[in-house]
Amino acid sequence: MRLRVAQADESSAASARFAASLAATADPLLLWLRAAGACAFALIAPVRLAPGRAWRWLAWGAMPAIATCRQYGLPAYLEGEAIWLHGRRAAGLSVARIGQCAVIEGAFPAPIAAEPGLEAAFRERVEAQHGWRFDTAWPEGGEARR
Repeated sequence: MRLRVAQADESSAASARFAASLAATADPLLLWLRAAGACAFALIAPVRLAPGRAWRWLAWGAMPAIATCRQYGLPAYLEGEAIWLHGRRAAGLSVARIGQCAVIEGAFPAPIAAEPGLEAAFRERVEAQHGWRFDTAWPEGGEARR
């Protein structure tokens, strides 16, 4: 699902609202968030699909983003609650349990945030890592204006 928000801090509120509304039997949801030139994501999955120990959720949810960075030639790695490049923190990550869901939020480093194929590449990495399929039928032309 794509969301455009005015400010980056609105993205956490949006993902929290979606997570709170999902049932334990729901399918996972991937939010694609754009605000002020930043490119962020929120992976929302029912707890039944997440690793058994909550301390593993961050790495589990962040690895598709790390793999996407590497696909674009960035030597990204996970350190603490962030994506790091060349020994420097490049983008933050967070993890929370909201209702019956594990929510992993993050952003992509500036060098690739504006790449036109980033969304598709990330979705492919999520699908490869977790085996989930997401709807790819986005409204076009006249449909988008309705």
